[in-house]
Amino acid sequence: MLRDLTLIFSVLLSIVSVAFGAYKNIEAGNAQGFAYEQAYRIIGQIGQANISQAAKTQLTAHAIASIGAPPGVLDFFRSNAAVVQPTACTASQQAQCTETARLLGAANAACAKLGAGSPECQSAVTLGADVRDCVSCFTP
Repeated sequence: MLRDLTLIFSVLLSIVSVAFGAYKNIEAGNAQGFAYEQAYRIIGQIGQANISQAAKTQLTAHAIASIGAPPGVLDFFRSNAAVVQPTACTASQQAQCTETARLLGAANAACAKLGAGSPECQSAVTLGADVRDCVSCFTP
């Protein structure tokens, strides 16, 4: 008797699970259709806009490029967790970049206190350009 009830319960649970999966699949298809419909409406509005043909072409190209499925949450083919990436800079260059970043932070804080016309703000602009060159030292 208990075995029969367990079997009936598991069959009913399987049916509910399959129905829920089918519902979610239909819901995802509807969402994708809605996204395409909105994209095509935007493309239609771009085509009717009072702008140059070059601007229309550029905006339409960006709209079409944005249509598509999002990337997967996990991409094991591009994983580099086990691979040690070589750094682009030496340790002394990284230390110099770290010091430049510290000086930039101090200059930004002083600039915020003293105002835009202060020499600290000019120093912050110069240090900011130097820090942008350091980005390659810390990215694999």
